[in-house]
Amino acid sequence: MKPILLLTCLFCLQLKAQNCMVGQEVADFLEYQYSAAHFGYNGPVKSVTRIHETLNKDGYFETIHNVWGDHYLIDRLNFNEQGNLTTMYQETKQGDTMAVIKIEYDDQHRISKVSEHEFNIWKKYEPFNGTNWPSRFLHYRYDKNTLSFIIAEGDWHLPTSIDSCRLDFQYENGKVVKKTISSLDTANTIISIREYNYNQQSGLLDELVTAVDLSGQSEGKTQFNYAPDSQTLLSRVFFPVHLGFMKSEATWNYDAQKNIINYSSGDTLKEYWFCYKGFQYNDLNDIVLEYSNSENDGRNRLVTNYSYVYDAQKNWTQKNTRVQNYIDFDWVTDRVDAYRRLQEIEYY
Repeated sequence: MKPILLLTCLFCLQLKAQNCMVGQEVADFLEYQYSAAHFGYNGPVKSVTRIHETLNKDGYFETIHNVWGDHYLIDRLNFNEQGNLTTMYQETKQGDTMAVIKIEYDDQHRISKVSEHEFNIWKKYEPFNGTNWPSRFLHYRYDKNTLSFIIAEGDWHLPTSIDSCRLDFQYENGKVVKKTISSLDTANTIISIREYNYNQQSGLLDELVTAVDLSGQSEGKTQFNYAPDSQTLLSRVFFPVHLGFMKSEATWNYDAQKNIINYSSGDTLKEYWFCYKGFQYNDLNDIVLEYSNSENDGRNRLVTNYSYVYDAQKNWTQKNTRVQNYIDFDWVTDRVDAYRRLQEIEYY
């Protein structure tokens, strides 16, 4: 993974399942929860070191930093006593720093500033010296007890050539009803508009409309469906404005613990991108099995099994992954890949 995408990857790690087709909207790159709980950790976590290892051809696990292959870096996360992330570093196994995140909070323990500095992994590894590194920033501003707007400076992967923008929040009765992202240049270009509609009885979100999306990927409507109790989320369905390749309807179904149990998008009969994912979980809501079936200029069927080792706080310290490829682009239909992820957790 390229370090410039670090915050996005952090967000993805919090999800029980990721999308195949419908990607993150612009606002998803700018809004984050940084608490240990949102990362899925239990207890008074002080620091975490995460290592991703790949089973090599000799049958041994190792951390690999190949440019065109597996280039997972070592993550070092630090939390304060309020459970909020304060710093995160990504390093090579040689100890070279590749990315730095620093998060500042106000006296009410709310995020005030996020700073991210990264070195280009595609060039070479060298020690962090803090000079001539690409950097980007988020500045959070509040109006009394609510988040008013976020100023984003630097390359946040916005559409077109826009580097900096502002995300504004509009509230009604204490709920967000609209989010608008606009550029900070003289053109004041509207990049994205989200509108939120709530059920009058339950107060839960009924519909999310992306009225403007310059990326062209997420413009459309997401509908939320609940059980007869009007509280338990059963599914959400994304309806794109323009049907076509990579813009087909997508559906997420949930269990009672709000875990995604399956995801589907596209239609092979119409030659659209097709993707289906199914998931199973253990008692701690960690994924133990994932089935993936997708098609786009070829076919890909994967069955992934996960097993865990937990500590006394019920945080996993070892996650074993075994991926069985049943159909692959290189015509190897029985290849098995094995990975291991380790977490060393320190508590207050």
